[in-house]
Amino acid sequence: MAQITNVERPEAVAKEATAPSGSQLGHFAGIAIHKYAQVILLVVLVIGFSLATPRFATQQNWTSLLVSQAVVAMMTLAVLFPLIVGEFDLSVGYSLGFSAMLGAYLTGQNWPVPMILLAMLVFGVFIGVVNGVLNVYFKINSFIATLGMGIILSALTLALSNGAILTTVPGVLETLGRGYVGGIAWAVWAVLLIAVVCYYLLQHTPVGARLYAIGGSERVAFLAGVRTSWYKVLAFGLAGAIVAGAAMFQLGQAGSATPSMGPDLLLPAYAAAFLGVTTFRPGFYNVPGVIVAILLLAVGFNGLSLLGVPFWVQPMFNGLALLIAVLFARLASRRLGAAK
Repeated sequence: MAQITNVERPEAVAKEATAPSGSQLGHFAGIAIHKYAQVILLVVLVIGFSLATPRFATQQNWTSLLVSQAVVAMMTLAVLFPLIVGEFDLSVGYSLGFSAMLGAYLTGQNWPVPMILLAMLVFGVFIGVVNGVLNVYFKINSFIATLGMGIILSALTLALSNGAILTTVPGVLETLGRGYVGGIAWAVWAVLLIAVVCYYLLQHTPVGARLYAIGGSERVAFLAGVRTSWYKVLAFGLAGAIVAGAAMFQLGQAGSATPSMGPDLLLPAYAAAFLGVTTFRPGFYNVPGVIVAILLLAVGFNGLSLLGVPFWVQPMFNGLALLIAVLFARLASRRLGAAK
């Protein structure tokens, strides 16, 4: 019998042409791992901790986990904007503490609640704008400018409270900080809303495109007609506005304002922001990556806590997760580069 060849069977030729080869499958798998390694790791952790302890997969545990990370998520979304334009804002923790103390202080002075909330928001934006002006127009390095602003804010927080804990909190903030709607905390809904707005702003508006362009190369963006100075100040101002919102929820959740509130949230926020760079849009600060990073860090520590590990494991886990994720993404990038 004559051998049947692919020339005699065109459909076989088409099948061979369209069927991915082993190298192509490996390439696609490498891309998927490169972009979604955090998501894969998050799923693995959730499954692993669910099997290791029955308390992990309960509704009560997940509710507590999400509420505890709401303020950290807001802080991470705040630092995202200065990072995108290539700057740092080290004052965000102190700004949260000052805004929360300001809200408690004004409540004690019997200010109307709308005026208290407006004052917290205005001061948050003002602090961010001042940071931007110091960096852009006075050419002060953002590390130094925002660190100096943070130290000033810590002093103002102490002056406002006289070193004491203020327990005067607007009732609406306690409701927002501790209340639930549809079985989900108001704070979690707020994070989702802020995340959606930030995602749309960064991915689907000219403002977001210009912010990313400045972060890529400020000089090139300027030569292309972007008002780089104005947009950098805007980035710091947006950070200040989000921090003010985080301060409202922090004040409501805590039920009081302490002089030490805020600075301890700085490192977790930056850890999540840097970790978010390794997923969805590797190499770029992005909102989906930030949300997954926050969940990854929260799930990891929560699961370890339920297994009885000491409290000091949290910062160690955050640091190790950040380093491992970055190294993993770097290795995947090299493999993809070699495959091209």
